[in-house]
Amino acid sequence: MNEDTRIDRVRQDMFAVLHGQETPLLTRWSYRSDDPFAVMMSISRPSGRWIDWLLSRDLLIEGLAGPAGVGDVRLTPFSDEEFDVLEVRIGDDEGFASLEFDRDLIERFLEASFEIVAAGAESTVIDVEAEIEKITNSCTG
Repeated sequence: MNEDTRIDRVRQDMFAVLHGQETPLLTRWSYRSDDPFAVMMSISRPSGRWIDWLLSRDLLIEGLAGPAGVGDVRLTPFSDEEFDVLEVRIGDDEGFASLEFDRDLIERFLEASFEIVAAGAESTVIDVEAEIEKITNSCTG
């Protein structure tokens, strides 16, 4: 595949069930090769505004296998009689949201991200010198 046709991002829309609510929320999951360690989960608000949460791709992988995360983002897989679910709990002690996603959809999203940057190969697609230069330049007044 030549450089002009290479796919460098994946996006998938999916619904989430907000704990205690009947109406599902539209979410958008995004992955880009220029930020290979991160996954963006965006949540649509009724106002049309999107709220973005940046997650570690490794955390998402770990959360599919068992409870994972500390701090503002915690993931827990579980199964009930009908569904295999990944619970994504975002927030802190003062307020949080518990979102439930179909695990198969999350797994398919991750598989698509692995086609862009293989798991474990994230550091090979980052130009460390360029990133250091960006940080250095942003600190100069």
